[in-house]
Amino acid sequence: MLTQIRLLTKLQTLNLFGINEFRHTKDAKKKHRYVAMAAVWVLLTVMLVAYIALLSNGLIKIGLGEIVPEYLFTVTSLLILFFSILKAGSVIFQMRTYESLISLPVSKTAIVTSRFIGMYVTNLLLSLFVMLPGIVLYGIWMQPDIGFYVFSVLGTAFLPLLPITVATILGAFITAISSRMRRKNLVNIVLTLLLVIAIMILSTGSGSLMEDLDGESLRNLSAVLSNQIHRLYPPAVWFSNSVIQGSLPSFLLFFGVSTALFLVMVFAVQRNFTAICTALNATTAKNNYKLRELQSSSPVAALLRRELKRYFASSIYVTNTIIGYILMAVASVALFFMGPSQLETSLGYPGLISRAFPLFLAAIGAMTTPTSCTISMEGRQWWIAKTIPVRSKDIFDSKILLALAVALPEYLIAVVFGLLAIKPSFMGALWIVAIPAVYIVFAAVAGIAVNLAMPVFNWDNEIRAVKQSASVVVTMLVSLTGFLPPIVLLLTNDNVSADLVMPVAFLVIASVTAILYSRNNKKKILYIG
Repeated sequence: MLTQIRLLTKLQTLNLFGINEFRHTKDAKKKHRYVAMAAVWVLLTVMLVAYIALLSNGLIKIGLGEIVPEYLFTVTSLLILFFSILKAGSVIFQMRTYESLISLPVSKTAIVTSRFIGMYVTNLLLSLFVMLPGIVLYGIWMQPDIGFYVFSVLGTAFLPLLPITVATILGAFITAISSRMRRKNLVNIVLTLLLVIAIMILSTGSGSLMEDLDGESLRNLSAVLSNQIHRLYPPAVWFSNSVIQGSLPSFLLFFGVSTALFLVMVFAVQRNFTAICTALNATTAKNNYKLRELQSSSPVAALLRRELKRYFASSIYVTNTIIGYILMAVASVALFFMGPSQLETSLGYPGLISRAFPLFLAAIGAMTTPTSCTISMEGRQWWIAKTIPVRSKDIFDSKILLALAVALPEYLIAVVFGLLAIKPSFMGALWIVAIPAVYIVFAAVAGIAVNLAMPVFNWDNEIRAVKQSASVVVTMLVSLTGFLPPIVLLLTNDNVSADLVMPVAFLVIASVTAILYSRNNKKKILYIG
């Protein structure tokens, strides 16, 4: 049994990161692609570690060092919960790979256990990258005893268990509800997005705490923040008591509760795995098909309908690519109810919203786009698109139009509420409308260019194409390089006029978009009949 679990976990992990293909492929281009992907992930990891180090160092410098361990613990738990909810159902309860494995001489228990271990390993890496910089800096500046390091390392090792347990239960619950409804994919998508947004609001809900602190509270800021964290995530109390105070009972309570709940959940899934998968993946068919009048349309329109069907057929695809657009709308609605002046006061940047709001909207909306993985989502059916008698341009246009169609409702909400909240001049209103639009189009076109260069077709699980492919990460970095310079310029130089930055940013991004669009359309990847 243990040998089977070890081999299956090793195989799953190697396939997850593409290590097996890198080791055994003879294709030099694929090897170069994996090297580039590794470089991108290293860069992102360095950026994450640097950010956590700066955050921890800042808290320590202002006298809030005692909350660093529990604060990072809570943030890491919320991140794991956020990302695990989006993939728990498709990783744990995926039937396609289970059906291929169950025919082999391996037990069902080994298959299920290896899936949970694989999920734990990926989340453990995230925990290490977030927790270790804070632990190291805390140790350097606060000089705790040896118990701090022991409990911190052990606590970080067991940190993912409870979030994974909750995420798996919630993911299965959402899938169970949606599977009994006619539009189960749509219901699954809506419930998942609502849950994810609720988690994000919960994680940022304490951000307004500083606005209401009086002088006495400021002098006891560490205790105030600690109480907020404890209310948000009670296990942080146990972790904090063990690492800061060296409390063995608190650590045993944290370890016992996390491990017990995780093992109970794993055991329950193992015992009922086939029944759960059958219920969650059940489909219904009707025999009331009626032949009606056939209609013809242009190639782009037909391909767009095909893209829309594929898009909304995958909850993983939707929830991971639409979240940026939704947050763009949520940000504008929140600004409308909160008021620009109150937000500027809390941030300490008077006039910030009126100067840079269009770029903030653009930054949120351009961070995720369906085109960053739309070609990879073709999977092993890519040969069909390569052989149908249509132009490459038609294929790419349909995928870009998909991204724009998905973004349009959220964009309109963001623009309307942004205009109502800020009440800008004519030029200010023009940039609120134009800047987010041009950046959304830029991200969609850039996503096609990047995904063409870094496609992933041999995936067994959509998560690899949607969440773990290099094209998704690189597209985000490309978008970042597009909106970061003008935002930094406006934030760091009060003498620079927004009426100068906005048109320059618009013209530069529009020009780059036109160039990328033209280059994409010149790529002859399809057979022309």
